[in-house]
Amino acid sequence: MKLVAVIFVAMIMVFSLVASIVPGTSSTKQSNPVAELGKELAKPLSKVDSIAPELSLALERVEDLLPKISLGEKESGEPGEMHALIDHTDGAFSNFELPRANFAGSVVSGAQFDGALLDGATLEGVTGDSVNFKNARMAKANLNASALENSNFQGAELRQSTARAGIFNGADFTGGDTSFVSFSGAQLRESLFVDAYTSGAIFVTADLTQADFTGSDLTGARFERANLERVTFTRTNLNLTNFTGAKLYGADLSEALNLTSEQLVDACADKSTKLPEGVAAPRC
Repeated sequence: MKLVAVIFVAMIMVFSLVASIVPGTSSTKQSNPVAELGKELAKPLSKVDSIAPELSLALERVEDLLPKISLGEKESGEPGEMHALIDHTDGAFSNFELPRANFAGSVVSGAQFDGALLDGATLEGVTGDSVNFKNARMAKANLNASALENSNFQGAELRQSTARAGIFNGADFTGGDTSFVSFSGAQLRESLFVDAYTSGAIFVTADLTQADFTGSDLTGARFERANLERVTFTRTNLNLTNFTGAKLYGADLSEALNLTSEQLVDACADKSTKLPEGVAAPRC
């Protein structure tokens, strides 16, 4: 734009020069209208040089304010790293630091997350068999609607995570921290919670057929309307555990600790249910 203005001024000056050499009367000095016009136009155009730096600076500021669009994934494992909707079959993430990483909807069959830091990570809707989360830190992670059958969560810390409507059949949570995890509506058939710290966990309407809670701490856990058919509660701390509406058909609570008849008054047992001496449950 500056170059065009300069060319325009030059053209005005040329026309002005031509007009000034045209012969006129010797007695009268005539005004040159073209030259006068050139002078007036040159005044604002002379300010272009002083305005240009300020305009350039303003444009740079606008550019800085524009949102930056990422066209690729991060490779560094920084917080919030995106891994969503990707096939991570047999992926290697052992000991990676991936807090708040997003794996939503991804395939993770056979992937290795042992020892990984996944606090606050999103694994909602992930699918995969035999995934290794051994000793992983997964506090407050989102595993809702995930399908992770036969996966290894031994020693993993899932405190306050959500795993609603997930499929964890055959999963192993032995020795882990599943305190205050919400497994509402989840499938946990033949899952292992041996020696796990599961205080305050929520298993409302979950299917725990043949699950094993041997030696675990279920203080304050909730099993309302859960399927606890043939579940093992050997040496399990059931202090304040809620069994309202739970089906205890064939469950073994014979060596359970801190269990009272009051806790089972609204549960359903059958003749194959094993209870501690002095504890009763209605058959229905």
